[in-house]
Amino acid sequence: MFTNLQTPLALLVVFIVAGLIVRSALKKRKTPGCGSGCGCPTDKFKAGLKR
Repeated sequence: MFTNLQTPLALLVVFIVAGLIVRSALKKRKTPGCGSGCGCPTDKFKAGLKR
């Protein structure tokens, strides 16, 4: 009986993960990252690497 549930559960997990990926992509698309000259604060670690 457990083998009968494996396929639907695996498909459910795949659909959930795919939905989360699409959701995060759409969210990122609505709020793009900083371009040059936008005045975003820089991360101290990244600023240290650029020196």
